[in-house]
Amino acid sequence: MSASNVSYKGGAYSKFRPSYSDEIYSLIYKYHDQCNGEYDLVIDSGTGTGQAAIELCKKFKSVVGIDNLPEQINNATPRDNITYQVGPGEDLSQFQDHSVDMITVGTAFHWFDHDKFFKEAKRVLKHKTGTLAIFGYFYPVISNEPKANELVKESLDKLEKYTNPNVRFVRNMYRDITFPFKEQAWYITPKSEDTTNISKPTAGSLMEASMTIENYRHYMKTASAYFNYMEDHPNDDPVDKLVEDIMKALNITNKEHVINLEWPTALVLARND
Repeated sequence: MSASNVSYKGGAYSKFRPSYSDEIYSLIYKYHDQCNGEYDLVIDSGTGTGQAAIELCKKFKSVVGIDNLPEQINNATPRDNITYQVGPGEDLSQFQDHSVDMITVGTAFHWFDHDKFFKEAKRVLKHKTGTLAIFGYFYPVISNEPKANELVKESLDKLEKYTNPNVRFVRNMYRDITFPFKEQAWYITPKSEDTTNISKPTAGSLMEASMTIENYRHYMKTASAYFNYMEDHPNDDPVDKLVEDIMKALNITNKEHVINLEWPTALVLARND
């Protein structure tokens, strides 16, 4: 299979992908409040199974979650004030000019046609008060376990040719993308990922979680590159081998053993001019 393909199983994605941290939403809302942004309508573009949408609906009167993959939308978490739709994340043609208070894109922006999306975002976001929030994360490291992380790196190297080239955008914390807004704010964690010193301070990690080693196995199998690899190598599961090697390296004998993870994560906030 070509690495250009993007494939996810919505049920597993919904169950095993981690939730975004409270710190991300806190920074988004603080930024939005600085110019008296309203909380009527938010678009969550590239919503997946609605991980961000179900948090946004606690603050906004109306949330529209859009995703290009029917499998994701079919497994999205329902809420009374969320409307889910199948469609390209760049297609905001249904929304009137300057009618939207916020657009969020969580770990999906690297798939978008950026020029087309930015043009539409500037059109539909409210002048001066409309906020664009783009955030995304790369594969996590296991906290304080360098031996295990060497194994993870080796496994990711094996999947490299099956990884969509656009993943480079999130791997470099979206720094390769030119955001056409006068005002932007960047947040990157961990600090080691802020190689160009553009990040503002954060109160904590933007993305960390604890999970069992077995759930870590399931999580790693939600990656598009994994699906691509398995289509070509159905009898060679790189994630199963990785988990077995990690368990040996860390002397883990119980699949319910809990490991601590941190994801290299970027949050970019911009206000419509």
